[in-house]
Amino acid sequence: MILPENPNHDKSQAKAFPFNITREKELATFSHLLDQKGSGILSVYGQPGTGKSELITHYQKEAKDRDVVFYLVNAQYSKAEPAAFLQLLLDQMGASNLYISPLEAIHMHIQHLEEQGIRFVIAIDSYERFENLDEWFRQSFLPSLPSSSILIFCGRKALNASWRASIWYPFITMMELKGFSIGQFDSAFQTLKPELTKLAWEFSSGNPYALSLCVQKLNETQEWNKQDEHKIYRTVVKEWLSELKDDHLLPYIEVASIGRYIQQEKLEVMLDRTIPRKDFEALVSLSFFEETESGWQLNMLFQRAMRDDLRRRKPSYYHQLWKRALLYCRSFFNFDRLIDSNEISEFFYLLGEPIMGAALFDHETLPTYTMTSANQDDWNEILPYIEENALVSEDLPPAYVVDNQKEETVKHLNKQEPSFITKETIESVGIEHVKLLRQRNGIVKGIAFLIPIQANTLRKLQTSPVTRSYFKRIPAAEERRILSQDTPSGWVIRYLGVKSPKQMEDQKALLYHLLPLVLTEGILVASTPLPFYQELLEQFRFHEIPEAMHFDYGPNRPSKTYELDLRNARLSHYLETFASALGVNLTEIPHHSYQFTAREQEVVSLVIQGYSNAKLAQSLSLSEVTIKKHLSRIYEKIGVKNRTQLTRVMLERK
Repeated sequence: MILPENPNHDKSQAKAFPFNITREKELATFSHLLDQKGSGILSVYGQPGTGKSELITHYQKEAKDRDVVFYLVNAQYSKAEPAAFLQLLLDQMGASNLYISPLEAIHMHIQHLEEQGIRFVIAIDSYERFENLDEWFRQSFLPSLPSSSILIFCGRKALNASWRASIWYPFITMMELKGFSIGQFDSAFQTLKPELTKLAWEFSSGNPYALSLCVQKLNETQEWNKQDEHKIYRTVVKEWLSELKDDHLLPYIEVASIGRYIQQEKLEVMLDRTIPRKDFEALVSLSFFEETESGWQLNMLFQRAMRDDLRRRKPSYYHQLWKRALLYCRSFFNFDRLIDSNEISEFFYLLGEPIMGAALFDHETLPTYTMTSANQDDWNEILPYIEENALVSEDLPPAYVVDNQKEETVKHLNKQEPSFITKETIESVGIEHVKLLRQRNGIVKGIAFLIPIQANTLRKLQTSPVTRSYFKRIPAAEERRILSQDTPSGWVIRYLGVKSPKQMEDQKALLYHLLPLVLTEGILVASTPLPFYQELLEQFRFHEIPEAMHFDYGPNRPSKTYELDLRNARLSHYLETFASALGVNLTEIPHHSYQFTAREQEVVSLVIQGYSNAKLAQSLSLSEVTIKKHLSRIYEKIGVKNRTQLTRVMLERK
């Protein structure tokens, strides 16, 4: 990573730019090791482009300034064999001897250094290429070194569990290098306009290598264009894929770039073939994969770069993979299965491209946010949003003005909307129903407060500002049903608020990340005076309830109330309809070679949509016996045993 010199940097400081600003902790750790006069092992690791090799260069300079000999072996230029490593190290030492083995020559050289009172450091860069030498290093090489030795293992991954279970563990210091924060980047690159600095940081996800590529382009042109994006993406992909020993995992990585999460089953469905377990384990062991509760996830920058590269090189194949990922998601939306928020969230993410074309979302910015449930430690984040004095003057004009000539502009909003919410209100429902929108750096950018519609909240909903206009009009039968159930009948999106109302990205992300959490088999209710949120609710196919219009936020601030009714197994239909409105058909029968009759074609179509035998019989005006006969013939033609296999086979071939 080559970074421009900071004109404000004090050249009298010992350590060269930029790590005196951004890597003080890592440099101090190495300095401490040198000060101790003892032994130590540093495991410096981080994903590609985080400046690992650059840090080693600064370690090398620090050692030289202290008269400590520094030997650097780059595993990229060596076979993963003990003899090859020893020869490279011996070459660094300049102590070759034809009459003894490399290991003996190294020992003689080290003994000579000790006799002269000279300390030394052995650093191995790109250590991930030496992983199969782990045992040899632990059991043979390290025991042969003097007790004052310092070793640095620098690679894309931390030293594995075998190291942590060994006798060397007390001597190991783990140091993970991560991307820069926007503050670090802004202070380092003062040659760019603020808007270009922000753009480069968001595009690169803070990755130092990608940042340096962005800065190089921007310093040349002082503007940003798609062609530059594609060039940087290609460079990033090439660098990160250098970790692969061969290309047999590449098709799996291409598939993994479609969507946020990947599992072995999903890979197999999208590729339409079985994947050996060892291949999947090799795949997710790559440094740019991270394991999460929902599956394995690619590093966000690499995922975007890989997806862009794939879309441009193989547009038809890319679209095929994208559609198969959607259909895999669709296969979970059957009436006999509970859909969880992760599956719905993945569904909306995959629909991201058509959604972005139909709405004012930034598909690349949205994944930089996360939404989590609040806990008792988060009150300091929540209270500013619910202060009773956060009232809007009645004579203020509407907060947001949409300019048809531009995407959107914010006129002004000096204070938050009055929330009519207190700390006691939240505590009575449960603080876990407050959702916090965070950016990558952990800073809370917005909150949402959800109220479950159930027996212990209904009376409050019927009498409280904002919600009373809707709940005072519900039929008596519905009221009795809510009061008789132990589980929520739905949710009220009671409050949406962002820290900075002028940050349109925060507002979009708040609703985008909230909806997958509340799309369940029930009713969703939301009310807002803000045209911006009203438009987003309508784009997510909420229906306005005109008779529930209210003026609780003030006489000059009419607030619409919206409802999304997903009761009685409507969720699956809603998701399909939502996709259809964006031009994505999830119920069409794919082209196939099976010779179905017209009636069999109808049966297959309805089975894919999750219809039971009873519902099939009712819809087609046939007996269940006849339906079973049709299904038997269909199973025979396709070579499957049940409706689950039928659905999977048909969806895979779309």
